[in-house]
This record gives sequence, structure tokens and C-alpha cells, in this order.
Amino acid sequence: MSVSKVECKAVIRGKGEVKFDIFKHLAPVTVSAILRELPINARVTIYPRAMICLLTGIKAGVEKQRFEFTKGDVAFLPANGSLCFFLANAKSQSPLNPIGKLEVDLGVLSGLSAGDTMEIIQLREVSEGAQT
Repeated sequence: MSVSKVECKAVIRGKGEVKFDIFKHLAPVTVSAILRELPINARVTIYPRAMICLLTGIKAGVEKQRFEFTKGDVAFLPANGSLCFFLANAKSQSPLNPIGKLEVDLGVLSGLSAGDTMEIIQLREVSEGAQT
């Protein structure tokens, strides 16, 4: 069985960047909608000690929903079309579609403040699976 992974990068103007992976098998319809819209550029919304969200304008329904997420998870909030990066383990009152995972230290995201601008870009698509 193969898993399709897409490597992405979040660039925060004047503060740095962070890499993350999104996985098509977690929420195929949602991930496809996000990939069609890349690059995404918007201001961040900060939920202190919980998550950073980016309002994307993408319309997608609930898909393989979850309410509990761990530090480093990346999810999509269908209620308002936000891409969410979890800075800590958290429970949500609204369902989110899990889509990926941050690769590295969350220091750059932890240092964001209201009004910072983030751009999400695709680095490359990687196919992983069993080798024969």
C-alpha cells in the first residue's frame, strides 16, 4: 500500500519558515482542495498555547473528522476554511479534518504575533510505499 505525501513550507515574513507534510490518505478531498489553491497567503489567527490558524477561503466539508489533536498536527477546520497548526495537545469543540504533521521544532510558530503574514507553498510530492 502506498501513501502519498506532499511536502510543504510555511513562510512567515520576517520571522522564518517551518516545513510540514500533508498526506492525501488522511482527507483526500480536503487535501486536493488545498493543493489546488497553493500558494496561500494570509494573516495568522493565534489561539494562545493551542494553535495557529490561517483563513484560506477554501470550501470543504467534514472528512474523517477528529476532535483531539497532538502537538505538531496540521488540520483543516471546515466551519470557516482555516488551516490549523497545533502548538500543543488540544481538544476542539468543532470537528477538524486531519491533514498532516509538522516536521520540525515549533519555535517559529510559537513566536508569531497577531497580524503576522504566512505563505503556504508546496515543495514537492513524494510517493512512499513498499518496494518490490
